[in-house]
Amino acid sequence: MHKLTSKRQVTLPIAVCNAIALQPGDFVEVFARDGVAHIVKMNSSNLAGKFHDLIKNKTFPYPEEIDEALKKRAANKFLPNDCN
Repeated sequence: MHKLTSKRQVTLPIAVCNAIALQPGDFVEVFARDGVAHIVKMNSSNLAGKFHDLIKNKTFPYPEEIDEALKKRAANKFLPNDCN
């Protein structure tokens, strides 16, 4: 069992990092879905497209819009292909 610090930090077990090939310096997205927290490793192709829907109007997005876009992009990774 892991304890959350006062800064809301937790150390990931080495087995979890190894299972998803997570290395220091990698980017991750953390979100909750159906009461379960998910950690998704983001690769360069994920990061390149994360603002696609926000910048099509050429306006700078608000931080809330950026957070929502990141959550939506990560959550879509868990949808079956036939639901898209």
